[in-house]
Amino acid sequence: DELGEVVASARTLRVQATRHTFNDVADSDAALVSLERMPTRVQMTGDRVRVEGLVTFAQLAPVIEAEGRALHNLGSLPHISVAGATATGTHGSGIHNGNLSSAVRAVEIMDAEGRTHRIDRTHAWFPAAALSIGALGVVTAVELQTEPTYRVTQQAYTGVAWDDIVADPERVFGGARSVSVFTTWGDPAHDLVWAKSDDGSPDWVGELGGRPVGDDIHLGRIRTVDNTTPRGTAGPWHTRLPHFRADALPSDGDEIQSEYFVPFSSAREALAAVRAIAPAFDAHLLVTELRTVAADELWLSPAYQRDVLAIHFTWRNDTAGVLGVLPRIEAALAPFDVRPHWGKAFTMPGDTVRATLPRADDFLAAAREADPRGVFRNDFLRRTLGL
Repeated sequence: DELGEVVASARTLRVQATRHTFNDVADSDAALVSLERMPTRVQMTGDRVRVEGLVTFAQLAPVIEAEGRALHNLGSLPHISVAGATATGTHGSGIHNGNLSSAVRAVEIMDAEGRTHRIDRTHAWFPAAALSIGALGVVTAVELQTEPTYRVTQQAYTGVAWDDIVADPERVFGGARSVSVFTTWGDPAHDLVWAKSDDGSPDWVGELGGRPVGDDIHLGRIRTVDNTTPRGTAGPWHTRLPHFRADALPSDGDEIQSEYFVPFSSAREALAAVRAIAPAFDAHLLVTELRTVAADELWLSPAYQRDVLAIHFTWRNDTAGVLGVLPRIEAALAPFDVRPHWGKAFTMPGDTVRATLPRADDFLAAAREADPRGVFRNDFLRRTLGL
């Protein structure tokens, strides 16, 4: 009720969840609303789970695991909220794994008048609402598809040559449920393959010279210290699919992130294009992580109707320096119809972004109909989508 009063009386506002964003997608020049005090109920009904408010994946996973259920995938860190992650198309990895938004079966959204609507897959707006970057209203609850629980074994490997990865990306990235490649683009000693498998080590690891790393793991120039999930043994899905433990600080903790998506069919050429300009951004880079995401039908998804390679950059916390090198990377990837991650830093012009999204106009029409007063619009949406 309090949220409804705030929304109905606002000129403009944006909603913040766990605040794992690196651009101004959640910024507002007027009101900011936090969901921290909303109810955090989790309710299982058959093979679906409904989560309210600011429930994180770390909070959700043990609840559905206790019911013998699981999600199809998780991101590299479980600290993020279900509502925020699905609203921005956040993902894990796996050729056959869609992003976290692809598990959405319904969303409950409060509109600009303070009224709540349930939008499921029978609704015309569903492909916009399931991944909405906050443009349709306040997401107060999300319903996710679950599947029977499963166990995963993960291991990180050194010794796999970059040329072997680029020569056969289908084999490397398709060789386990989830595969990530960490690189600094120049020094092979910093390259790492992290595979999460249902059946132990992937066959190709030994054939390509992969050797398991010990407890002291380096992700490029990030040295992790007792904050990663267990490797070398099988465990429940939610304790292995994330890279980082929910009770520890993830990644470097003092960083900026960017991420770009290109068709997986163009992986070899796109990786070669970025590696050719790597000296221009090396001083700012902590690590790059390469992942894959399966195609979906959500209008703003970076994986809309195509399997993609996700090229992620974790940068040193130097805003001016990072913004200075992003145009070089974006220009190198432009021939591959590159799309940016909605929650991470990028400098691509709005018309360029929209040109990569065949259903952008349909999304804009849904957003304008859902929010005719423009309460949920901000500079990011105007600049990037023309909303």
